[in-house]
Amino acid sequence: MANANAPDDVDWEEAARMELEPDAIHESDSGYYFDCPECGSPATVENIIEERRCNGYLNEQVEGIDFDVENVTCTALLQLELAYTSDSET
Repeated sequence: MANANAPDDVDWEEAARMELEPDAIHESDSGYYFDCPECGSPATVENIIEERRCNGYLNEQVEGIDFDVENVTCTALLQLELAYTSDSET
């Protein structure tokens, strides 16, 4: 699925993918976040969707999280994808 915010030069078909376990999503005072797979900093759902970057890359502290995002080096471009299937009811 194409994303209007995705850079044109990113081949998302070749991107690394990971299946998220129930403990992969965390909640803070600011909302929900994941740990960035590259640098480990928080990656809020909002920043992934709007900026395609983790909070470490954006140098944005997440309220209530004890992770210092200053001087974090990260080059990861992030994308969330929801996959589903539906069984027809009989």
